[in-house]
Amino acid sequence: MQQYYKLLLFSILILGMTGYDINAQNDNKQHRIEIPIKIYKTTNDTLLIDQITESDHLFLPSSSFSEKTKPTDTYWIKIDFIEELDALKKDSLWYLNLNKYNFSYASIFYVANNSIVEKLFGSFNDPKTTKSILHPSGIAFKTNSLIKNRFLYLKVKRVKYFESVSSWKVYYVSKETQNLNSQFYSWEDIKTLIPKYLFTGICLIMFILTFAFYITSKKIEFLFYSLYVIWLFVYLNGDVLRTNNLLFGGDTIVSYWLFQIAQVFINLFYVLFVMYYLDTKREYPKLWYIINVIISILSVIIILDTLFFYIEYFTGHLFIMNVQRLVMTLFGVGGMFYLLFYAKDRLPYFIVTGSFLYMIGAWFLFFFGNTTYMIMGSALEITVFALGLSYKIQQEHIEKIHYQKESFINNNKALRAQINPHFIFNSLNSIQNLILSNDKESAVKYLNKFSLLMRNLLESSIETSVILSEEIKLLKKYLELESLRFDNTFNYTIELEENLNPDAIEIPMLIVQPFIENAILHGLLNKNGTDKNLAIRFKTKQNTIICEVEDNGVGRSNSSEINSILKKTNKSRGVEVTKKRLQLLDPSKNENNIEFIDKTDHTGQPLGTKVIIKIPTEYSF
Repeated sequence: MQQYYKLLLFSILILGMTGYDINAQNDNKQHRIEIPIKIYKTTNDTLLIDQITESDHLFLPSSSFSEKTKPTDTYWIKIDFIEELDALKKDSLWYLNLNKYNFSYASIFYVANNSIVEKLFGSFNDPKTTKSILHPSGIAFKTNSLIKNRFLYLKVKRVKYFESVSSWKVYYVSKETQNLNSQFYSWEDIKTLIPKYLFTGICLIMFILTFAFYITSKKIEFLFYSLYVIWLFVYLNGDVLRTNNLLFGGDTIVSYWLFQIAQVFINLFYVLFVMYYLDTKREYPKLWYIINVIISILSVIIILDTLFFYIEYFTGHLFIMNVQRLVMTLFGVGGMFYLLFYAKDRLPYFIVTGSFLYMIGAWFLFFFGNTTYMIMGSALEITVFALGLSYKIQQEHIEKIHYQKESFINNNKALRAQINPHFIFNSLNSIQNLILSNDKESAVKYLNKFSLLMRNLLESSIETSVILSEEIKLLKKYLELESLRFDNTFNYTIELEENLNPDAIEIPMLIVQPFIENAILHGLLNKNGTDKNLAIRFKTKQNTIICEVEDNGVGRSNSSEINSILKKTNKSRGVEVTKKRLQLLDPSKNENNIEFIDKTDHTGQPLGTKVIIKIPTEYSF
């Protein structure tokens, strides 16, 4: 199974890189040229391009802007090619490159057919599929399309983030460089993608395993964990498998909503997982109450954020997402300290460790802007949580075995207790008969042996099983008692297989006693003459002790027809009780552990009975 996981991860990585000639690459940055820009910020979204081209005094260098963008602001960007006119004459088609900035609402203004025209290229205006996962599509323009033979104008709105305008840069590249960027990956690109593909494999494997375990075990924490993992993949690595293109045809407003709301679903399923994994309602009621409050807050955020996207109120969206991050940070830090101080077992330490690693990755992403840190933190968190789930399964299995063992012991004691009164009644009845017949010597001898046997039984009453040598000692004392009870009218032997070590094997106490009693009462005592023999043999086969109780009595068929006094007064339930005791040892098997063999001669006359009892030495728990 472990080799399968390695092969799967390797396959995902190889498939992700297939088709990209990494040896043909150079650093893309050396092929692009930065162009000076000036920016005009306004809240008036109705200004026309003619008004803008005649208002050069409104434009300022990007370095003049200290504030961050707002979703309600519109930015006009004037791109001046005055220093690049000679270079532009070398080709007719070029591409603008806006670096990492992907404006949601954007249009470019250029000259076509002696007039200024507008072309939309924002991701929300004109969603389209790009060939490259890492590099956005460039904005094509022709050399002869410059306004006043030197300018291009961009009208943009930044609604996804609050960011610094002073960091905006614009480049232009040749057609060949643009094709190289969009169709091939450099080694630097590959190093960026490797963690993404590895994380994709981890997420998909963990989702499949945990969801499958939920289906088989019906444990709700595995369902929430599988949903947590899949939403974590959507948020961090949705671009790797092009989920936006697959579901929405590109980077649309709906796909952006899914990307943003994924953060909330990650946190929602995370707290639900913690709630059921730690059984907080029973073990940590205060934490359970706080988690319910968090669930309510996240549910409200999901509803509000969906409404904000529907009415395109992006300021509200950004605000409410920041509130969500603040709430979850406070809850995460507070929850970790609470569990560290009040942990009742080892389970909370898995939650604390995993959450801490995830939080470290998130902080590194926030401060350094590199998703690799977040991916590493999330991968480590998933690993820790997977170990935590495995540990919980193991503990629950151990607990289940403990309860099964307790149940077995109690049931075995209860069944054995059903035999003891029957045996005691018969013994006391025999003592009474000896006393009434004035055979005091036999009565005293019988009483001494009976008291000794009862003492041994009481001393062993706490245990449900004994080693075979102790069981044989008890059987010998019982047989001595029965032999004395019936005036030594039968002979008995106890045999052990040569390779059987009676001190190394445990069996349930008095498990074969009812069959010995039946052989004496219903087989031997009903036989005329003095040739009455009882043989008890113990053998071993694999994980089973085989006990044979064989007599040369009248046989079962004749015994049922004989109306003896002993039969009338002895209605034993021992055999049925023993069947139940044997079934308790391994309830998963339907095998018949008791076999009766009626012995006959060549004429079909009964020669006695042989009972084979199979006693498991390894229990099913």
